[in-house]
Amino acid sequence: MANWGFNFQKEHPGIALCGLDCYACPRYHTIGSSRCPGCDGKDFSEKHPSCGFISCAFKHGRLESCGLCPEIDTCNRITRLKTVIKDQPGYPSYQNRIANLIKIKGTGFEAFADTCIRKEALLKTLIDKYNDGRKKAFYCRAVQLLPLPDLENLLDENAKKGYKSVDDAALAVSNSLKELANKLGIEVC
Repeated sequence: MANWGFNFQKEHPGIALCGLDCYACPRYHTIGSSRCPGCDGKDFSEKHPSCGFISCAFKHGRLESCGLCPEIDTCNRITRLKTVIKDQPGYPSYQNRIANLIKIKGTGFEAFADTCIRKEALLKTLIDKYNDGRKKAFYCRAVQLLPLPDLENLLDENAKKGYKSVDDAALAVSNSLKELANKLGIEVC
């Protein structure tokens, strides 16, 4: 739990208050001092001391996501976030924040969290079984951007194949992900 001067702890640190997909970020899956603990995870306040979303969520009833806030449509922080996203394209986690908040507002947090948990499990499989040491960031982007059912099918199909080495498996799976992305018109590289 972060040290904010008040007691606030999120159930899902892999889903940030602001809509960031922490679970799909390479730094969330890094081992070592550069690892990000996710939103309000252990030592979060030391790594991200200026996050205004935490204190705002605390004031609004310890929300798990800004997507649950009744003031989201008039929130200055969210308005600024929309401007930053429009003006500063970057890593998909940052670009999808508003879309994620809209999903949470529309379908509820639990449905969104379920999808994120399932995608994170797929990401862990990709990192653990199909990573030649150079694919973590690519897998993070692919898992974040590609539809869950397509990812599940792709991994099921690849699990049935008998690869001779991790390098062979990593090459085959990354090529399958690129083909899927191309077919769907999604850029993952």
